[in-house]
Amino acid sequence: MRERPPIAQPFPGRQSAAPFLFPAVGILLLFTVFPFLFTLTLTLSRVSLVGGLRLDFGGLTNWIRLATDDRFWNSLSNTVLIVAAAVTLELLLGLALALLMNRPLRGGGIFRTVFILPMTLAPIAIGYTWRMMYHETIGPLNALLDMAGLPSVAWTSDRHLAIFSIILTDVWHWTPFMFIVLLAALQALPGEVIEAAQLDGTSGWQLFRHIIFPMLVPTAVAVTLLRTLEAFKIVDEIFIITGGGPGVSTESLTLHAYYTGFLSFDLAYGATIALALFLLVLASALALVRVTRRYQAAELWS
Repeated sequence: MRERPPIAQPFPGRQSAAPFLFPAVGILLLFTVFPFLFTLTLTLSRVSLVGGLRLDFGGLTNWIRLATDDRFWNSLSNTVLIVAAAVTLELLLGLALALLMNRPLRGGGIFRTVFILPMTLAPIAIGYTWRMMYHETIGPLNALLDMAGLPSVAWTSDRHLAIFSIILTDVWHWTPFMFIVLLAALQALPGEVIEAAQLDGTSGWQLFRHIIFPMLVPTAVAVTLLRTLEAFKIVDEIFIITGGGPGVSTESLTLHAYYTGFLSFDLAYGATIALALFLLVLASALALVRVTRRYQAAELWS
């Protein structure tokens, strides 16, 4: 009588796979969970660096100080203004460029390459480049204004213009990110639906408003969310172009946390500022997702 072959195990080696996960879990704990818990501990402590690092329980002292710190609220308002203005402009410009480049154009590949070049540069390099551009005496921007017979502009020394200069730099740097993602989403849309709408006599605006834009919403939300989370951490360009000045008129939360924790050696309060930034980013992400879900629900029922 022929013997039946042994039944294969559905998950061979299942018992021996667990040890291979330990390095990944260890790295995750080391670089994410432990720093977060240590930061949380710092916010509830008084730190002394005399004779080594020593932590004493301080309760909500750092959080009370945060709530009454005018410099914190100033850096918070600067950060929110930069993020709101820069991300909005990047989304609008990126969408406009994507709609333009989605058409068959001669030399379209060259234009796409040129458009995405700023995104490939390091933030430090961009900071030094725009610092030179904004220079009030030898910078090319004021040189162009002088050639046009216009007065020079104090791009980084005027407290009202300095933050505009930071926003302009960020828009130049990250609009290509919006552009390349939205262009890919446009090219992935079903052509049959758009052609059918065009055959029905739909105008260009109606086609965009009722067909193209609703299909782009998930991608636009995802790219806006990613860009928003990254924009809240802006520090490189500000540090190089203005250093947070004039005064503290362009200081972001990240730069404020750096100055406080690493230059003033106030580790506990610097950690509190950093954790407040994390909570702000988390709240912004949840709010954006919630608004998007409501929009999609309204479009579904309309």
